[in-house]
Amino acid sequence: MSTLKTLFESLPGFELKLESYGRRGDVVTEATGQDVFDAALAYRELLPARDTHPRIGLLFRSEETIEFLAAMFAAISRGLTVVPLYPNWDAETQLSYLRLYGIGVVAVGDGFLQRAEGWGDELDETINVSLDAEKLPAVPAGDGSGSFLDGLDDDHPVAWIFTSGTSGDMAKCTEISLSNMDAAIENIRNLDFLVEGMVAHCPLSASHIFAFVVMTAFISLKPRRVLLSDVQYLARLPQKKTGKIDAIILVPIVINRMRSLFYERLCADFSEEKIPPGLENLARLPLGFRRLLKRLCRRAEEGALSLEAGRLSGWLGLPVILLARFLFGRMVRQRMGSPEFMVLGGARPNLQSMAFFEVMGIRVLQGWGMTETTGPVCVSTLSDRRSGALGTCGRLFPGTTARIDGEELVVEGTQIAKGYVEPDGTLELFNGSQRTGDRAAFDDRGRLKVFGKVSDRITTDNGLNYLPLPMEDDLKAADLKKLNILEEVVVVGDARPRLGCVYFLREGVEKTALREEYLGGLVREFNASRPVDQQLGPWTVSAHGLKESGGIGPSGKLVRRRIEEQYGSLYAAADG
Repeated sequence: MSTLKTLFESLPGFELKLESYGRRGDVVTEATGQDVFDAALAYRELLPARDTHPRIGLLFRSEETIEFLAAMFAAISRGLTVVPLYPNWDAETQLSYLRLYGIGVVAVGDGFLQRAEGWGDELDETINVSLDAEKLPAVPAGDGSGSFLDGLDDDHPVAWIFTSGTSGDMAKCTEISLSNMDAAIENIRNLDFLVEGMVAHCPLSASHIFAFVVMTAFISLKPRRVLLSDVQYLARLPQKKTGKIDAIILVPIVINRMRSLFYERLCADFSEEKIPPGLENLARLPLGFRRLLKRLCRRAEEGALSLEAGRLSGWLGLPVILLARFLFGRMVRQRMGSPEFMVLGGARPNLQSMAFFEVMGIRVLQGWGMTETTGPVCVSTLSDRRSGALGTCGRLFPGTTARIDGEELVVEGTQIAKGYVEPDGTLELFNGSQRTGDRAAFDDRGRLKVFGKVSDRITTDNGLNYLPLPMEDDLKAADLKKLNILEEVVVVGDARPRLGCVYFLREGVEKTALREEYLGGLVREFNASRPVDQQLGPWTVSAHGLKESGGIGPSGKLVRRRIEEQYGSLYAAADG
């Protein structure tokens, strides 16, 4: 029997509480497994037949993830292919994808109902899915579960998922079959750190493949509670609102920001600003002493990295780690609901950010996967520590194999999606094998290490090749030791005369002449220790944040091509 079918039919049979949090940090929707099951049966009766409209778009805000799940189950039970649209796309982009792929029926939450209705004749039908008792259609008699997925073969397209980070102008559309979905759910279910009765928090858009699959797998594990929110509002969800949780799923950019914010608050000059709530005791400490505490925490991070690598220096640094955890660990953990561990995916994490949370008492597990592999194909485990595991993605799931072709990772197995769907309906088949575009290697224990995209390599017009990630890490590390004002640094220069960089300031940090001079100093210090052909030339400070500049995809991945395109003018300015 299909794993997905078993999951749906088990929804009424266990105590499950789903909680969806809004942008103000409050619970906007609560539901049980029975509620989702009943809503799916009720809305299934309103959906079109597969022979008239084989696909249905799903358009829900992040706080409507429970409604998203009900709509997804309802559509799949009718044999329809669900096509989630990213909620952060603007209206014209969303509509352009509906047109391009010929999708005439859309299920929407209350948050996007007015937008969808405004599309008028562009759609054949708009179905408003809500768990509000006054809007919920009558649930048909009988349990209804017997028809879920009946008559559908393993190759049936359960979903069309758009890639979250793409090198082209349009996101590619990937077809996920029933067998792909079953394999992905089963592999996640078998992870040793996921247990029945746990409490998990998933603050990611359900339209993204990781959340789409992982949330479904979590529910199949019969957890006690699953919290759903938007990662953008995570800071508004401390433990006093969420209660104690066991695990949280995040993307790397979030932990980078949280670490930076911690150091900013630790070394803030409170004489010049209003003291934020909860930091009154910290503000009483002299600024010079707090800067010493920052150095202590940074030393603890280095100790954690050494400890996780199994080096003696890590054990010698254990007292510093324990001291930093004693001073700040409880505060940091409670800001996130005191999880035992976090799972990172979607992009390459920063090792120092991972070490920071290890210092504070939260185990950090890294996974790897992509839309084309139906989500994660490997994840680190809780037991695999102090053995060089930090920074690796664990061993491949059963049924998945991989090889390194040159530098590029090639993955094969049952989780590999069917293929890319072209707008005309043709399918570019993967045939069970996919070139990932990632530079990777395996360590001596078979754990995957991913270093970045093959396409991230910069080739200047004199033919020299560079890897930008180490350079960016060096610049960010230099800033963290001093003013800590950067969200990101992006090294550019592909097909240009020389390398350059674009600085993105953290939210709330103003661009001033003094800060520009400071950032210029970082470039000069960077260049001082490098040969001429590895030095940075022109640089600029973006007037917008990284997300506003279009440099971040929905999964938190850096889209370098867009930064290269937007800031190529810095070379013209330098020449002028």
